[in-house]
Amino acid sequence: MTSPQIDPHWPHLVAEFSRALSVEGRKQLGLFSIEGFRLIERALATSTPLAHVLISQSQYADPQPRFRKLLDQLTAISQTVSCIPDEAMEKLIENRTLGSILALAQIPPSPDLPLLLTQWAMQPQRRKILVLEDMVDPGNVGALVRTSHALHVDLFITLRGADPFHPRSARTSMGSIFRIPILRHESTENLLETLRDHQVFTIGATSEATTLLPNASFPSKPMALFIGHEGKGLSHPLRQGLDLSVAIPMASSIDSFSVNAATAVILYAMTYPPPLSEKS
Repeated sequence: MTSPQIDPHWPHLVAEFSRALSVEGRKQLGLFSIEGFRLIERALATSTPLAHVLISQSQYADPQPRFRKLLDQLTAISQTVSCIPDEAMEKLIENRTLGSILALAQIPPSPDLPLLLTQWAMQPQRRKILVLEDMVDPGNVGALVRTSHALHVDLFITLRGADPFHPRSARTSMGSIFRIPILRHESTENLLETLRDHQVFTIGATSEATTLLPNASFPSKPMALFIGHEGKGLSHPLRQGLDLSVAIPMASSIDSFSVNAATAVILYAMTYPPPLSEKS
C-alpha cells in the first residue's frame, strides 16, 4: 500500500482535535475525540456520525487486515480520512497503543429526563438508572459506563463531576459510550425531585448504611442507584433524600471496594435479585 499524501490542512485538523480535549471545546464543537481501532469500529457499528478521521502516515502504510477492513468501512460511508505526519499523531496519542487513528464523533443529544420517565411509566418494568455524584476521575466514569452497559442500565447520569465524553472516559468505556443514553445534570435537589415525581425508587451506596445488600429488597419498578465521589462518597443532602441506602459486606481488614467493583456488585443484585425463598 503506497504512502498517502499528507493532508495540507492537517494543522487545522490537529488543532480541532486538541480543542475537543477540553469540556468547553467539546461543548462548542458538539464533538468528542475517540482513539484507536476498537472505538472507531464501535462508533461505526452504532452509526455514530464522525466529523473527522485522522490517521498517521505510517499507520496508513500498514497492511494489517484489521486496519484495511476499517478503512473499507469508512470508504463505504464516504467518510473522509485525513493523513497527518507521524510526529503530530504521536503527540495526540501520547504513546498509547490503540492504533494510530483518531476520530471526532458527534456527542449524542441528552435525553429529556421527565419525558423519558413518563414513557417508562407507560411500559412498567424494572428499569435502572446509574447516577454518579461528583465523580472526578474520567477513567472511573468510563469504566462505569461499560459496567452499566453490561448490566442493562437504561440511563447513565453524571451529577456534576467528570465529563463522560472526556477522551479517557471514552477509551475506558471500550465502546459502551455509544450504547447507553447519557445525561449530565447539575442539581441534586432538582434530580431527586424529578425522580420522586415519576415514582423512581432511589438507592444509595454508603458504607455506613444499616441495610446490607444481601438483605435489601428491590421493587419491580424503575430504580436509580447513586454512587458518590471516590473519596467522600455521597453528599449528605443526597443521602437524606434517598429511599434506601445499602452497604456491601466485606472483609474487616479493608474499608471499601473500588468504585467500579462496588457499583457492579449492587447493579448485579438489582438486576438479578434472588428468589424470596432464598432471602428468608
